[in-house]
Amino acid sequence: MVNTGQRSVRDEAVRHEVACGTGGVAYEGYEAYEGGSPEAERLRFRKLTHELMRMQRYSDGTDGSGAPRPLRAFRGEAALGVENARLRFRDDLPPELCVGYARPGAEYPAVVRLSSATGSEGYGATPDLRRLAVRVQAGPGETHDLLATSFPVSHAADAHEFIAFAKATAGAGSTVEKAFGLFVRLPLAVGWATADRMRRNMRIATRHTVGSLARETFWSRGAILWGPAGPVRYQLRPAPGGTPAPPPDGGDPDYLHRELAMRLSTGDIAFELCVQRYLDDRRTPVEDGSVEWRESDAPVVPVAVLTVPRQDLDGARARSAARRVEQLAFNPWHTTAEFRPLGNLNRARKAAYEAAAAHRLGLRFPAAERRPAAPLPVPVRAALDLPVRAALGLVDRCVPWHRLPAPLGLLNPAALGRTLRRLGLVEGNGTPEAPQRPATAGERPQVAR
Repeated sequence: MVNTGQRSVRDEAVRHEVACGTGGVAYEGYEAYEGGSPEAERLRFRKLTHELMRMQRYSDGTDGSGAPRPLRAFRGEAALGVENARLRFRDDLPPELCVGYARPGAEYPAVVRLSSATGSEGYGATPDLRRLAVRVQAGPGETHDLLATSFPVSHAADAHEFIAFAKATAGAGSTVEKAFGLFVRLPLAVGWATADRMRRNMRIATRHTVGSLARETFWSRGAILWGPAGPVRYQLRPAPGGTPAPPPDGGDPDYLHRELAMRLSTGDIAFELCVQRYLDDRRTPVEDGSVEWRESDAPVVPVAVLTVPRQDLDGARARSAARRVEQLAFNPWHTTAEFRPLGNLNRARKAAYEAAAAHRLGLRFPAAERRPAAPLPVPVRAALDLPVRAALGLVDRCVPWHRLPAPLGLLNPAALGRTLRRLGLVEGNGTPEAPQRPATAGERPQVAR
C-alpha cells in the first residue's frame, strides 16, 4: 500500500446501542483520512483534479470544430437488465444486523443489472471481470445501490495505487508498451512487491471464464457501514439449489444473455445477500481494498435473498425494461447515512461518480483566461516542432510525464492526453471532465497477496 501520510481517527470512536433491542458496541472512527481529516483529504483530491485540469489546457479540448464532445461511459453492455426483482430479508435476521431497511421479513422491489465490469462490449463468454448492480427501493425517496464484482478484492489498495496503475498503462497500445508500463513504470511508482500483487490480481480477475452469471459470486470489495453494527463487506452468491453452469460457448457473442434467458424461461434466479463483519484493521481492513476478508476470520452471514422472477427476457416488455435500466447510473453512495460506503477507494469513487453525474448534466470546467502569446513565425515552428516532439516521445518512454519536473511535464501534451483519457477525465478528443460538487452527507478465484 502506498504511504500517503494517513492518520487513523479510530481513537475518536463512540459507542452505540444496537437496534432491535440488543445491546452492543459499534465504532464510528474507523476510517483513516489523508491529512488526518475528511476536509484535508478532500482538499488533496481537489488539488490533484485542478492540477490535471490546468495541465489539460495545454492540449486540444475540442473535436476540431471547437465544440466539446461528451465523455463516453466506461461500462460494458449488460447481459441482464430487469426492473421486477425482489429483495427479501430473512425472518431470522440477527438482531445486531437489524438496521434501517434491513428488518426481518421485509421485502422490497429491486432493479438488477449484470454486465462486464471492465467496459468491454458484448456479453459473450470471453474471460472478463463481471459486475452485479442492484437498486433496492426501500421506500418513497429511499434507494440503496449495491455494486459488486466477480473478484473479492481490488487490484489497488487505495486511490493512489489505482491512479498509479492507470498512469503506468496509459496509452499502451502494443504488447511492448504494456509490458514497459507494467514492469517498469508501475514498480517505479509503487514498488516491486506492490506492482507484482497488482498485476497478479488484475490478471486473475480478468481471466476468469463464466459459464453462467446466475452461478457467479459477486463481492463488494470495499466495506460499507451497517449502522451501529459497524463496517461490513457484502457478497451476493448463488442461492442453494440452482442448476449448475453449463460449459460456456465461446463462439456465441450473446452467450451470457442467452443462458440467462433460458434459465428465466423455466424458473427464478436467486442470490443470497451475505455480509462479513469487521474484526480489526489487520484481518478486516477498511482502508485497504486489496486485502481479502477471509471467511475463516469473518464468517459469511446470509441476511437476504435477491430474486429475479421467471420471465421472457426477449419479449417486448422485458426489452423495454432493459433499455430503461441502461439509463440508470448506479452509485454505491445512493444510500442512507446508516449504510454509507467506507474506505479510501470508496471515498475516491464518490468524487468520480459526482464528477460523472455533473458531466451528464452538461457542466464543464470554465475555460481559463489566458493572455494570447505572440505566435512564432511558421518556418521557426516547423523547424522546432519535429525534433521537440521526437525528444519528448523518447523521454516519455523512459520517464512518465507526471514524474518529470512540472515545466518538462507540461511540455508533453501527447502523454498528458493519453493519461487523462485512461483516467476517464477526457474522451479521445480531450474534452475535460466536470468538476466534482462538494460532498454531501461457482469457483472461487485465488487472490494474490
